[in-house]
Formats: sequence, C-alpha cells, structure tokens
Amino acid sequence: MRTLMVLKIGGSVITDKSKKTREIREEKLRAIGESLKTLWPKPLIIVHGAGTYGHPLAKEYNLNMGYRDPSSLEGFVKTSSSVRQLNSKVVEILNEIGLPCIGIPAGIVFRTRRGIIESVDLDPFLASLDIGVTPVTCGDVTFDRTLKFTVLSGDSIAVYLARKLSAKTLVFATDVDGVYNYRDNERQIIKELKRGAHLRIHYRDIGDATGGMANKIEEAYNAVEAGVEVSIVNGLYPERVVEALLGRPVLGTRLII
Repeated sequence: MRTLMVLKIGGSVITDKSKKTREIREEKLRAIGESLKTLWPKPLIIVHGAGTYGHPLAKEYNLNMGYRDPSSLEGFVKTSSSVRQLNSKVVEILNEIGLPCIGIPAGIVFRTRRGIIESVDLDPFLASLDIGVTPVTCGDVTFDRTLKFTVLSGDSIAVYLARKLSAKTLVFATDVDGVYNYRDNERQIIKELKRGAHLRIHYRDIGDATGGMANKIEEAYNAVEAGVEVSIVNGLYPERVVEALLGRPVLGTRLII
C-alpha cells in the first residue's frame, strides 16, 4: 500500500498537558481535520496520543509494569475507559467537519508481549480503507501475554502500522517544529537527522508515560528502515502536516538512514 499515509497526532496537540483536567483542544483538532479533509479519499490512517486522558492515569497506577495488585487493575479499567472517551470525541469532531472516519480501539485489536506488539487484527483497518473511511486509533492500554496488560503508545502503533502496511509516509505531528539542536542556550531545527546522530542529542522534553521525543525517534527509525518516509512536524500548523504526508518539503525534521 505504497500510497498509504499514516499520521500520528501527539497528545500534546489535541489536549493541554499543562492542565490536570481532561479537556480536548477542539479548535486545534478541527483545524487539522479541515486540512486532512483535502486529502480524502487518499488512504490515511490516523493515530492520536492519549494526552491528559491517558498519561496521568498510566503514571499514577504505574501501568507499564502490568498487573501487580487489584489497584493496578483499577487503573487499567479507568485508563481504558478514559482513552475510549477521547477517541470517540476525536472521531465525532472529524466526522462533523466532513472527514469520514471510524474509531478502532487499539486495546482490542493489538496484543503485546512485555510491551512489544506481537499481533494485531488488521481487518478493521483494511476494511475501512477499502470503503474510503479513515480509521482512527490511539495510544491505549492493551492486554499483554506476559504482563497481563500494559501501556501501548501511539508512536508504537503508528510505526507498526506504517511498516506492516508498507505506507509511503509517516508523519508525527507534535507541538514543536521538529527536533532541535541546542547550543549556547540557542536552538536550531535539524532538517535531516541520521540514525546514530540522534543518540547524541540532548532532549529537553520531560517525557511522559511513553517516553517523550527521544523514544519517539528511536521507535520511528524502525519505519525508516522499512522504506517509509518519516518526518516530525508541528501539528499546530495543519498545512505542514498535509504537505509532509504528501512527501513534500516542509519545515520540520526528516529522519534518514
């Protein structure tokens, strides 16, 4: 499916991680949706982060460690419910602006082993794409064959789908312009980032339950090695997202081997 585009919208773009409340940034999401609508009916899969609907709960209950006691089970159930609410809202808003899409809960179709994706039911994604509907999934808690359950990041999902379905492009829409190189208290955007060089970068994000920018880039190189064009752009500028999905030059960071 070398015409397929995969978009990962960061939780920091569609929710405000500086707030403790679960609140969707509807205006930002609508702007992205309006731009994405211009791509239809080109095949597109959207993966979004859990943001404030998932990360605080995942941290509070230490869900990356899997099942430990009844309290962790409570956290698993709460997080699953909260993420479903977010995914439903995202799908509802995108449909309202005219982008036909359907939510696919990652926690149902993905299975992991020690946090690594081991299997996935691709039928819902393929059936959606076949009829011109955009599948929308997100970072979630999922059943794990060793840990009983764990956190599965949207980054991992996006990379897995891009590789498995031989996507043409994979774009990470974050709340920054790309990857920065910091020198003497100044920062400069890195337009092309080679594997290996990324290990020498000092990342200034604090990370979250799924690792932050450093983990995102390390994960993304798995898609680059599979022949997918991968870039990181600012999701607060929807036109950049669309241009990057189409494989066109845009302000941001392109990952290369």
